[in-house]
Amino acid sequence: MKQPWHGAFGILLTTYTEGDKVDHEDLRSQADFVASTAQGIVWPVLASEFYLLDDEERAAGYPAVASGTRGRVPFVAGVSNTTTKGAARLAEAAAKAGADAVIAMAPYLKKASPLELIRHFEAIAGAGLPIFIQNAAYLTGACTLTPADLLTLAQRIPLVQYLKEEAPVLPQTISNILKSAPGYQGVFGGGGARYFIDELNRGGAGNMPACEWVDVFGHAFELYEQGNLAEARRVHVAALQGVNFEASYGMPGAAEVLKRRGILRSTRSRYATPRELDADTRAELDAVLEFLGPHLRR
Repeated sequence: MKQPWHGAFGILLTTYTEGDKVDHEDLRSQADFVASTAQGIVWPVLASEFYLLDDEERAAGYPAVASGTRGRVPFVAGVSNTTTKGAARLAEAAAKAGADAVIAMAPYLKKASPLELIRHFEAIAGAGLPIFIQNAAYLTGACTLTPADLLTLAQRIPLVQYLKEEAPVLPQTISNILKSAPGYQGVFGGGGARYFIDELNRGGAGNMPACEWVDVFGHAFELYEQGNLAEARRVHVAALQGVNFEASYGMPGAAEVLKRRGILRSTRSRYATPRELDADTRAELDAVLEFLGPHLRR
């Protein structure tokens, strides 16, 4: 698939059947939605609650995502793991399933030494796919990498080609890393794409938000690429209504959006206390969907 990649890469959510199995049909449906309205797909990462899946469930989910994607946009498979062997096995499974790239944080429970860090990503590179490093301040902060770390990885491992930089989630972070760690084909932002236009203006390649509004972000990116900057900003400002809803109600709220839009069958999550979205929340979602209606592409 032609590189370099850029744009809005939607992160799929993970839902479950009544028997607590990963709902592969929901993965396929989300992948089809994102592939038809945005520029790339990511699963499973933090917004997918990857930490609630065992390795076998993740490996079994990759083919479902690939089948929904049907080669239309890049599929970036999440392979973050506490061990190097585990991450390498997931990368191999992703390559076998048809993923176009992988994304991984550094080991996130115990900090890796500089040499261990290189060996970790070298093992992931054994699958032969381009690598996105996800630099996030997660849990203990053990996986948060310095600009020097990121520069070393790009220089030492040819398949380390992209970066999702979100430590911290600020538009200035994109400028800083582009100056201090050159050599990446693209640097993507996080934070639900709230700073999308600012990041693009600074030289960012795109953003990776949860996928419930990714069609709106995908449209904003297309307008930006066409040089219609004022309209791109207008669409992005509208999308911030959706970002605010996600910030208020988290992944349960995001799942409800996707269900209301006919993309998810289930909103079941794992290891979470079931809670109903109250009447005020549902009224707010009604208002957000009505407001964003002209911008929704499915």
